[in-house]
Amino acid sequence: MGIVIREAELPADRDILLNTLLRNREQGDNTLRQARFEWSLSCNPYGRPRAWLAIDESAGKVIGSVSAFPRRVLINGEAALGWNGGDTSIDQQFRTLGAALKLRRAVKACVDRGEMAFLYSHPVDRMRAVLEKVGHAVIGKLARHGLILRLDRLANERLGKNFLAAALAHAANPLLQAWAWKGIFSARAGAVVRVQERHQFGDEFDALFARAAKNYSIIAERDARFLSWRFLQNPLHGNCKIFRLEVEGCLRGYAIVDLTGDGGARILDFLVDEQRRDLPIMLAGLIRWLRPKGVCSVSVRANDHHPILPLLRSFGPTSLDTVNSGIALHVAAGEANRLLLDERNWYMTQADRDT
Repeated sequence: MGIVIREAELPADRDILLNTLLRNREQGDNTLRQARFEWSLSCNPYGRPRAWLAIDESAGKVIGSVSAFPRRVLINGEAALGWNGGDTSIDQQFRTLGAALKLRRAVKACVDRGEMAFLYSHPVDRMRAVLEKVGHAVIGKLARHGLILRLDRLANERLGKNFLAAALAHAANPLLQAWAWKGIFSARAGAVVRVQERHQFGDEFDALFARAAKNYSIIAERDARFLSWRFLQNPLHGNCKIFRLEVEGCLRGYAIVDLTGDGGARILDFLVDEQRRDLPIMLAGLIRWLRPKGVCSVSVRANDHHPILPLLRSFGPTSLDTVNSGIALHVAAGEANRLLLDERNWYMTQADRDT
C-alpha cells in the first residue's frame, strides 16, 4: 500500500479539493481563500481547471492535491492553450514521501501526451526542487521589484514615529521627487494618465491588446474578458484601480494597481502600445498620482528581462524580493515549443500567476 494518484472529478470533488487546500494553509483568511477557490474553479474564461488527488491507500483518504488552470497564450501571434499550475497542497506528515512528485508527474504526463501545449507555474522556493526533479525547466524569476517614493514609512520603522523621523522624511522626500523629475516632466508633456471611473474593461482594451501583442514573442491573452475575470471578479483584488494612458482620447496603455493599505501599492498588470515611448509616461503618471496620496512605495512583479526593470531604477531607489519567484515550465515535444523555453521571449507580470 502506498500513495496513488487519480484525477479529480469536478465539480463532484469540489469539497475534497477545498478542504485539502484550507487545512494546509497555516496563516491568512480562509473565508477569502474559499472565495478565491470558487473564483478559480468556476469563472475561468478558458474553461474549467483540472486537478489531481493524492490518496493514502492504507487509510483510504486524500492527503494532497494539485490544480492546473487553463490559460491562452499567443506564441508569435498564434494562440495556444496551456496550464498555469497552482494550489499544490500536501498534508504535513506526507511531505517527505513523494506525494508532490507523483502529483506533478501526473500533470506533466498530460502535457507529454499533447493534451496541453505547456505547463508553467511559479513555485514557492521549497517546491522548485520538486519541479526540477520531475523534469520542468526553471527559466528565470518573476521577482518583486519595489520603488521607494517617500521615506516616511522607512523612517518610522527605523527611528520610531517621532519628530526626528518626520524631519528626516520631510527633508529627503523632495530629493526622491527630484530623482524622478525627468520622467515626471515627460509625462506632463506627452500624454494623460488618469484613474478610470468605470470599474470595467471595454472594447478599447481588446483593441489595445491586439496592437501591443505584436511586440512580443510570447504573451498571455489580456483582452477585456480576461482582465475582467483576473482582476474585477477576483476576490483578492477588490481594491484595485484601473489607470489609463490616453493620447487624444485614445487608450494607449493601462496599469492595474492595488493599494495595499499599509502605505504601499502593487502594479498587478500593465500593457502599453510601445514600451520605449509609452512605458515611461505610464510609470511617471502613476508616480505623480501615488506620491501625493502618501504612498511610500510601489512594486511590480516582472520577469528578468522585462523592459520596466531598468526604467524603474531610473525613477528612484529600488528594492528586490526574490522569495518564491521562480518560473518553472514544461512543454510538449516539438520545434515550435522551443521558443517557450527561452525566458527572454516571455512578457510576464503578476497577472500571469495563478493568483
